[in-house]
Amino acid sequence: MPRLTRYLLIWLSCTTASVTAVMLTVYFVIGLTRPTPPSARSVQAVYPSPSVLVGAPASAVADPPRTPTASPARPSVQASPAPRTPSPTPSRLPAATTPAPRPSPQCSGGPGLHTVPSQGGKVTVQYGRTRVCFVSAVPAPGFRTGTQQTGPDTLVVVFTSDDHRSQITATVVPTARASVRETRV
Repeated sequence: MPRLTRYLLIWLSCTTASVTAVMLTVYFVIGLTRPTPPSARSVQAVYPSPSVLVGAPASAVADPPRTPTASPARPSVQASPAPRTPSPTPSRLPAATTPAPRPSPQCSGGPGLHTVPSQGGKVTVQYGRTRVCFVSAVPAPGFRTGTQQTGPDTLVVVFTSDDHRSQITATVVPTARASVRETRV
């Protein structure tokens, strides 16, 4: 075999081997970085969440007590302090370590715990066989929350802002489902 032909065959075989190795490496790396489809996992436990009163608008939920801030001193003349008369003190809110209310045992046996997102916030409900139990409502920034349990089988949560209203209705009649209604105010 002539020398030129032999060099040409060696060059072609080396080039083919290197291109094949590069292509196999590229296919392997692309296969590893391909995004995997999202998978939903069922939640087995209910974790405590911020407590919200069921059936009361967000304005009815008391704010935590605030510490008094120092104000600039104003000169005043007082001859003697006036006797203090006892006045009733407002009841304190429960400590922040109070656990959030758990869903009622009557909410067992159904599809379970579900979170429903909307533009105004997220609502988490527990679906039972014949009841819907409120778990938590987390409003988006600038929104207020109101809840209403119209019956044991229907729960309505409304998020309102100055120009938007999100209404989430969760029910188990005829099947467990939630509907979201977004409207401009």
